[in-house]
Amino acid sequence: MAESESRSIDIQDTFFLQDQSSKPYIVKFSTTMLSISLQNNDNQERSVLDNNTQLISIDDIYGCLCMKDNKDPIKCHLNIYLYSLRKPKGIIGTFSKKLTLQRSQLLLTYAKLNDYESNLAVVTRWHYYIANAIYLRRNLPLDIVTTKRDKRALVFVNPAGGAGKAYRLVMEYVIGVWSEAEFTYHIIITERAGHARDYVQSIQLADWSGIVLASGDGLIYEVINGLMNRDDWQEALKLPIGHLPCGSGNAFITNIVRYSQQPIMKTMEKFIVQAAVIIATYNVLPFDMAVVDICDGQRLFSFLCIEWAIVADVDCDSEQYRFLGEARFTVEAIKRVIQPRTYNGYIDYIPYDAADDTVNTNQITPNTTIAQLHRHLLPFNESIPTDSTVTKWRRINGPFAHVLITSKASISKDTIASTKSTLSDGYLTLQYIRADSSIRMNLAKTFTTMSDGKYLDYDFVEWMPIRAFRIVPSDTSGNMMIDGEKVSYGPIQGEILPSIGRCMGKPPKLDQVSINP
Repeated sequence: MAESESRSIDIQDTFFLQDQSSKPYIVKFSTTMLSISLQNNDNQERSVLDNNTQLISIDDIYGCLCMKDNKDPIKCHLNIYLYSLRKPKGIIGTFSKKLTLQRSQLLLTYAKLNDYESNLAVVTRWHYYIANAIYLRRNLPLDIVTTKRDKRALVFVNPAGGAGKAYRLVMEYVIGVWSEAEFTYHIIITERAGHARDYVQSIQLADWSGIVLASGDGLIYEVINGLMNRDDWQEALKLPIGHLPCGSGNAFITNIVRYSQQPIMKTMEKFIVQAAVIIATYNVLPFDMAVVDICDGQRLFSFLCIEWAIVADVDCDSEQYRFLGEARFTVEAIKRVIQPRTYNGYIDYIPYDAADDTVNTNQITPNTTIAQLHRHLLPFNESIPTDSTVTKWRRINGPFAHVLITSKASISKDTIASTKSTLSDGYLTLQYIRADSSIRMNLAKTFTTMSDGKYLDYDFVEWMPIRAFRIVPSDTSGNMMIDGEKVSYGPIQGEILPSIGRCMGKPPKLDQVSINP
């Protein structure tokens, strides 16, 4: 540990490591680092290089617990729980240079004093310092620190999520992490569509530290719109939302992990552990939403995307293959590429301008109305002027094969729709493909390169950042989707709401380079 950092050491003592009861180690802890050094007979320190555990960043520690020894009535243990980049275990790790995020634990044994109570008091003090450092590292907003530190998170589990495996995934892979992190929660099993929406409309906001959704993206959409339907929606928006990936798309947590620049875990089991650790130690991050008006008179709120044409057809009609999980999108996409449909209509939009006057989160007060959230939307019975000499609005005429408007980079775990987007850019990204004689080839190229977003480099894919939009189909039937949920088919319009939501995430480390495309 550097000399400058040693002056900021909060606590220091001698421990034994697990299975090394004959070797005392000097353990030091500061607000940012845990240091372990082997103590020689002359009480001098010798650095421990085994398994690269000489220095452990506080960012890699998600919890610690005090435990009594099962055999020795005097000893007390401090079990420190880690989630960090490490080499794979076994023979693969021997030859691989790639690091992966893994859970591990460090067991420190304390037996310096003559009775258990005295040893426990010392270990409890260590627990306080480490747990407090983890909490302070989260840099939570003042309103959460002062009123919600001891509150539980409200967790909704969709039992149909993850091909019916959501509840099992939470029990097997999440509860243990949260116990180690001392993250408190209350679980509600949803019983029907709309259950979570109805529930959050009547909760006492002061009772909860945040809301966690164990589901796909549909439950997030449901809860956001439930919160926005409250009379005190301005306060409800301050509840941070966490996401445990238990569905087909899992776009929300994918975008959160992308923003942190952590590698996105491949399997559902590892992905849900990754999300559980993020939620247990979360920082509050802002995210953009969009206010959306649809043709039946409803005003809805989107956290992800608005879909029309083939992407909406794939999203909607793949529901019959939900049992396939994420593969359902691929099956339906192949069908739609073979027999593509042309969509007629037009798109009006306002190009993004950073200087444009848009509602900022800091401008929202208890007296702000929903109608005051947007600046550019007009009633559907009023046509939008598109003369560039008098208005910011522009028009694109169809026919179209593909239209997608996003506020995030990923619209599913395996689909990047806007490589430049993050959680809170302050704009929407409009992309479209015109219907022409090359429609099958163009759509095939698009769907085969969506995993990394490279399809956006094709000349036939046109895209731009926008502030607001209105889509007016000429057809009387088709699919229109908001965040993967089907809505009435017809004219639809929306506008960006920058940084209006809060989510449970992690900021990128300053010394960490991006490892996601």
